[in-house]
Amino acid sequence: MLTCSSKTKMTYLRRSNVQQKKGRAMTAAAIMGVGLLFVIHLIFPNFYARMFLPMASVAWKSEASVLGIFGRLGSLVSSKYTLLVENQRLQGEIAIRDSGALLLDGLKRENEQLKSLLGRVPSGKDVLGIILSRPPLSFYDTFIIDVGSSDGIAIGDKVYSDGTVLLGDVSEVFGATARVSLFSMPGRIVPVLFGSSTVQAQAVGRGGGNFEARLPVGVDVKEGDAITFPHIRSHIFGIVENISVDSTDSLQTILFKAPVNMHQLQFVEVETESKAR
Repeated sequence: MLTCSSKTKMTYLRRSNVQQKKGRAMTAAAIMGVGLLFVIHLIFPNFYARMFLPMASVAWKSEASVLGIFGRLGSLVSSKYTLLVENQRLQGEIAIRDSGALLLDGLKRENEQLKSLLGRVPSGKDVLGIILSRPPLSFYDTFIIDVGSSDGIAIGDKVYSDGTVLLGDVSEVFGATARVSLFSMPGRIVPVLFGSSTVQAQAVGRGGGNFEARLPVGVDVKEGDAITFPHIRSHIFGIVENISVDSTDSLQTILFKAPVNMHQLQFVEVETESKAR
């Protein structure tokens, strides 16, 4: 008579034998499958390439499409971000120019009232000149204009844009033409006044209508302030665009620029006989 433990042992041996048989059968099947694949490859070398290449091609095309979509989305986001940054920069420049224009209007009214009370007004007249050549056809930061000595032009006459923006002066005069040297010529030093104050400094030309000046840190200057030139005629010379202060220095560096694009000007006005009465 079999005991309970003997039955359990026999059942375990049977299950173990079944599992071993299944394992050996699966191993044999795997070996046979690999062998069959190898035989097929020997007999038909291009079989697998013809079978799987179309599926791989579809997968690759799908991957390329997905990557292309993500690439376009990335470019779109990048473009929108660039436009946003550029828009903010332009809005900042417009705000600076607007504040400068408002300040200039106030200065102009005040200047005209004072000159009227004192009986001092410019005695000259403006002569319109067409710009014949500009950089790079002419020397850097110079213009050649189509009016000269026959039109009453003389060396030292001030040159304006739109009658209010002081650009430079006449440096050479010929019979029917003249050369205008811009105050922004690199290295040229000119005296300037900041805002409505009487603070005067020496500005150095940096080319293309750009200037640099240095003032003590205690002088109140801010972006958008108008810069003028010591002259009886109401005008604007530049607008403050950037102020930088070095913590180790007692001076602040002021960068300002003429409120016109020197490379897009077509006409200028030359103030002849510009001495005041």
